[in-house]
Amino acid sequence: MVRPRLSFPAPLLPLLLLLAAAAPAVPGATGTCPERALERRKEEANVVLTGTVEEILNVDPVQHTYSCKVRVWRYLKGKDVVAQESLLDGGNKVVIGGFGDPLICDNQVSTGDTRIFFVNPAPPYLWPAHKNELMLNSSLMRITLRNLEEVEFCVEDKPGIHFTAAPSMPPDVCRGMLCGFGAVCEPSV
Repeated sequence: MVRPRLSFPAPLLPLLLLLAAAAPAVPGATGTCPERALERRKEEANVVLTGTVEEILNVDPVQHTYSCKVRVWRYLKGKDVVAQESLLDGGNKVVIGGFGDPLICDNQVSTGDTRIFFVNPAPPYLWPAHKNELMLNSSLMRITLRNLEEVEFCVEDKPGIHFTAAPSMPPDVCRGMLCGFGAVCEPSV
């Protein structure tokens, strides 16, 4: 049996070997990013909130991290944890830092994005640069009915996933039939 042999131009082969060896070291290059279970993420975050990114602030050109001003729509957990000094514009906005952190899987946002945020108050070792900020604790979640229900039930410590399924519809008697325009389909008996 003859096996096909791959051949590359001599200068290209070392480059391909280097890329293959370096790919696992690049965050996200393997295509997977292990995310903690929702229950654990909820336990590790002192504050869980929904909000919309209004402004991107404090971009660090070296670390490639940034903070955002977020309009808060709803606190799902920990409203009392957020210090009065952290609230902006009459209490409905906060600054959240830690975006771009390579240790957090889904952590990139743009102005106008609405997400579920798992955050903690910035620890003292990050002061004064991040004083009165909340810091991203784990991946962001997109706002969907399923995600909102899962997070709400998790925060309220209710067991199981309680997403309500759509009611089943009776089968369509006209499916697969060729009828003229305006014809009425009736089930055959």
